[in-house]
Amino acid sequence: MKVVYSLREETDGAWSICRGPVVLFRQLRLGPAIKLARELARDEHRRSSRDTAVELPGPHSAIELARYVRSPMVA
Repeated sequence: MKVVYSLREETDGAWSICRGPVVLFRQLRLGPAIKLARELARDEHRRSSRDTAVELPGPHSAIELARYVRSPMVA
């Protein structure tokens, strides 16, 4: 199961970082929000080895800003 960190724009123009329905951080500018979300996803991947991603809402679908996946097993 992939863990997704998503960025959500608030009505005041600030951005929040969410994991599912849970808001982790609020009142960020877009650039710092992207940077922090990537750090969170990378850390989650390193700790759990689960696939993780950072998504930004787009006009028709989410735009994936980062993806961290498990390396294939080498025999």
